[in-house]
Amino acid sequence: MRIPILAYHSISDNPWPGMERFTVTPAHFARHLDLVVAGGFTALTVSDLADRLDRGQAVPRRTVALTFDDGYDDTLTLAAPMLAARRLTATVYVTTGLLRGSPEPGAGPALGRMLGWGHLVELEDAGLEVGAHSHTHPQLDVLARSDAAAEIRNCKRLLEDGLGHTVRTFAYPHGYASRWVRDEVRRSGFRSACGVRNAFSHEEDARWMMARLTVTASATAAQVQAWLDGTGARTAGRGERVRTTAWRGARRARRLSHSLVR
Repeated sequence: MRIPILAYHSISDNPWPGMERFTVTPAHFARHLDLVVAGGFTALTVSDLADRLDRGQAVPRRTVALTFDDGYDDTLTLAAPMLAARRLTATVYVTTGLLRGSPEPGAGPALGRMLGWGHLVELEDAGLEVGAHSHTHPQLDVLARSDAAAEIRNCKRLLEDGLGHTVRTFAYPHGYASRWVRDEVRRSGFRSACGVRNAFSHEEDARWMMARLTVTASATAAQVQAWLDGTGARTAGRGERVRTTAWRGARRARRLSHSLVR
């Protein structure tokens, strides 16, 4: 069974510079949610979906998971009320070092107007799951292992200290994750993790690289409807695609050349 896990970022009529491609208007987002409701879909958090699959429990035939990456303020102010009005849930993957008021601010500029640290509890009060998305949003698979481990573990520690409970799911920044990074996420105590892959997830999808479909500003209602119907994209395979491995090598070489220039 093809399971669409939709990956959103910002929901806004006024995209931040550089985020235009990944910003969906509230009107379009509302239309997407209405398609979910009209289709009789069961919306699950990523952790609920992973738990059901791990237990061998039957997943409703029309299942969808909605996710939001990075931790933008509009996830709470716009997306959450729209989800609540339709009795839908979602998983929000937050980058701890970029949140306003973070106990340990990360280096680099924010990706847009981010959630405040105190808003994490409000997300959960709104019925949404909070997941981890690293501390500073790097490409984890090209970092030194010690740096990648710190990004993963610091994010988990900060979220759990702030929320007072275990955080069970992780999403790889940019969707990039080598086998070692996936193993480190598992060793850190997460029960599932999402990549991107722009493919359908399914019952046998790897729990440490669950496939998602990125919803961009150009995504039409017809495209979202096709994904909900299980068409318009491939089904995730078991292993990493050759071009993904090759692209990682190119990014590592670029990072090395930049470090040498400095």
